[in-house]
Amino acid sequence: PALSAAVLGTVIGAISGYIGGPFNAVVMRLSDAFLAFPVIAGVWLFRIIMEMANVTLYDMNNLTPVPVPQTPFQRFVLALDIDPVMLALIVFSWVAYARLMSVSIVKLKQMEFAEAAKSLGMRNSRLIVRHLIPNAVGPIIVLLSRDLGGVVILQAAFAFIGVSGTVDSTAIPEWSRMLVLGRDWVIGPGGDPFTFWWTYLPVTVALILFGIGWNLLGDGLNVFLSPWETTRGRPRGEG
Repeated sequence: PALSAAVLGTVIGAISGYIGGPFNAVVMRLSDAFLAFPVIAGVWLFRIIMEMANVTLYDMNNLTPVPVPQTPFQRFVLALDIDPVMLALIVFSWVAYARLMSVSIVKLKQMEFAEAAKSLGMRNSRLIVRHLIPNAVGPIIVLLSRDLGGVVILQAAFAFIGVSGTVDSTAIPEWSRMLVLGRDWVIGPGGDPFTFWWTYLPVTVALILFGIGWNLLGDGLNVFLSPWETTRGRPRGEG
């Protein structure tokens, strides 16, 4: 989900920032609306919508099954075979990438190399793909590396509270499935978190270390890709 959201946000942000003007303003206001919507509410909404795709009603006169027709969105998701939880995480995670890319593109398109490329007759699509996005992708990589750990932890949390479906669902990662299977030993009737610590503690520690590791990688990339980072005591690019 994190990689898909990064690609989607990068494309939307690059196009929006390059066009600019009212179009960019509308896209940014739309991103504000997505930011104001809680992710867990979006996951729950997508789950309910997809569960309705398999609903069957019955005629009360002769008790014959009457299937509810699927909407185009439901048919699209079922055709792609995408889990609703993963789709919701993609839909509500692209915003940060789009806003970051849009700001970078707005600045880069006014620089000399972009103006020179346009004066030579380069197409807008080629200019965006070959020059603008590669020069603006550094912060996107840093943000992606941080989100990779957060998305896995968020998926585990959704699975633990029962939003991601049944425990045998292929959409539930292995770490999340282990937490779900050990849930009744901890919080159910007769559950004891101190006696049955082995059902949740190793997985919890693994998730924490996984998230910390990706965050440290993101911090390292941020330092490495920063143009102000010093190299041998001098600013990068000097001397």
